[in-house]
Amino acid sequence: MSLLRSHATGAGLAVAVAALTLVTAPALAGVGPATPNFNLEAQLRPVAGGPDNGFGLVKFRQPKDAEKIVYLDVWVRDLAPSHSYFLQRATDSNVDDDCTGTNWLTLGHGLVPNAITTDETGRGRADLFRDLAAVTLGTEFDIRFRVIDAVTSAVVLESACYQYTVSE
Repeated sequence: MSLLRSHATGAGLAVAVAALTLVTAPALAGVGPATPNFNLEAQLRPVAGGPDNGFGLVKFRQPKDAEKIVYLDVWVRDLAPSHSYFLQRATDSNVDDDCTGTNWLTLGHGLVPNAITTDETGRGRADLFRDLAAVTLGTEFDIRFRVIDAVTSAVVLESACYQYTVSE
């Protein structure tokens, strides 16, 4: 009988913990390293006329410090071998999940654009950054990315629309 009672107590405790989790989860939803949106992982997909299997990822990170530097770890695959590309971004201040900005900026090391050069298999990687010191803390905007051919400027990969908040 004590084994049955112990099992029932354990089951009751599990239900209580689950209920507490459901009650507290919404309260904690706004807390954490990704709130506000200052860290993104933007997937880059092929555009019409681009490489069928091309793919890329932009890991967009802003450390919690006073520097206001955004680090962009970019990698691509299944693009033309031994070729150069640039990463660009466009923003708009109407934060509505509809990226309408056409202010394309080629990214690199600060103000100097840096190419993403693929190897013989069509894979490439670049570590880029952008200084946002001139942007007010808390500024929010929609942002999207694209990869362009460094020779022709043709767009080969693009991302969906993401939201970003400048933080410290």
